[in-house]
Amino acid sequence: MKLTLIYPSMGKILNEKYVKSWQMQPLSIAVIAGLTPNDIDITFYDDRLDEIPYDDPTDLVAISVETYTAKRAYTIADEYRKRGIPVVMGGMQASLIPEEVSQHADATVVGDAEPVWQDVLEDAKNNQLQTYYRTPRKNGLLTHTRPDRTIYQDKNYLSLELIEAGRGCPFACDFCAIAGSYHQSYRMKTIDDIVNEVGRVDGKNLFFVDDNFISKSRQTKELCHAIAPLNKKWFSHGSINMTNDDELLDCLAKSGCANILIGFESLNPKVLQAMGKSWNIAKRDYSEAIQKLRDRGITIYATFVFGYDDDTEDDIKRTFEFAVEQKFCMAAFNHLVPFPGTPLYDRLKKDDRLINDKWWLTSGQTFGDVFFKPTKMSAETLAQRCYECRQEYYSYHSIFKRSLDFKANCNGWYQSLIYFITNHVSRKGILQRQGWPIGDLIGSVG
Repeated sequence: MKLTLIYPSMGKILNEKYVKSWQMQPLSIAVIAGLTPNDIDITFYDDRLDEIPYDDPTDLVAISVETYTAKRAYTIADEYRKRGIPVVMGGMQASLIPEEVSQHADATVVGDAEPVWQDVLEDAKNNQLQTYYRTPRKNGLLTHTRPDRTIYQDKNYLSLELIEAGRGCPFACDFCAIAGSYHQSYRMKTIDDIVNEVGRVDGKNLFFVDDNFISKSRQTKELCHAIAPLNKKWFSHGSINMTNDDELLDCLAKSGCANILIGFESLNPKVLQAMGKSWNIAKRDYSEAIQKLRDRGITIYATFVFGYDDDTEDDIKRTFEFAVEQKFCMAAFNHLVPFPGTPLYDRLKKDDRLINDKWWLTSGQTFGDVFFKPTKMSAETLAQRCYECRQEYYSYHSIFKRSLDFKANCNGWYQSLIYFITNHVSRKGILQRQGWPIGDLIGSVG
């Protein structure tokens, strides 16, 4: 049996290289490859980097799909199905709105693939694919699967090894696709499984892809003690409330934590309440919390989201000034995105505030577009202000100014190297990805 694995791009511009900052290893595909028996011949195409040879012989095609890649993924799936090749689709979009995904697939995996993948393969061999393969959302331990990273050979990915310690998130932010898919369920692998996985990768720099790596502090401390001897530099996601635990911060620093992405999202308490991020509203001095990380040499990737009903242009300006003042290593100034299957999407649709109900399938949409009607500014203004913040934050002047943080951003030669590389890649990516087509294939830069 021949299996073709495909990771779709968001969209393609012919004769243009894909956005470098988006070229991370597709861990989900390596997990599927690791679940597949050795007697099945696997071929992998990354649509961001490869041309897909639709006419090459194969018996089954598996595609991982997210909202931003959905339209392109459906196009690829339809091409194979025209040729009589069965297609199975999974990923975040399949868990959020399986009914739509199933229109372009012979089988749709809803939820985690691990419990059902062997059934999918067996049914495919017998020409008995089911329309849906569903796995329940639950808490507890996450079954360990050894990703097959040999599929990454000869691919020009960023020099960052992706590791999954846990899956899901215990929080319920109303705009988050992870929350919409996992409904506050979170499962973590055993410490031994995670440490063994870290030890198997060759690279020095790791990215734990968990949406909140710090969500279970006791396990995180145990994991940090266990991976410290491996001498890796690692990055992941956390929440600001982790700074209440000095012991945890010490463990992070000693284990090689170089950067933590923190979703500040907003400085406006009313907006945080609307998001469902009540834990960010607790009275605290952000400067003091940030300094605790900086004192331990841990840099911060701060993310902010604009477009809630109480957001104004002044709020965007104030947030940008806060990010500059704090000298964050990196910062993202994003507009709100109504992902299907989230409470935010349902609310905006009910209030008739979506510009396109299925914006991810609408021709002519590009990255950076706002897909809903804000209350205190136009959609165009919101998009422009976010883009201006990104441009200014990654200007050469700003990069140099923030490099003067010698406690964290440029704490030693290696950290300095990482700082300048990540900021350079981010600067190029911001300029390149603005206006990148969603789902479309276009012949030249517009």
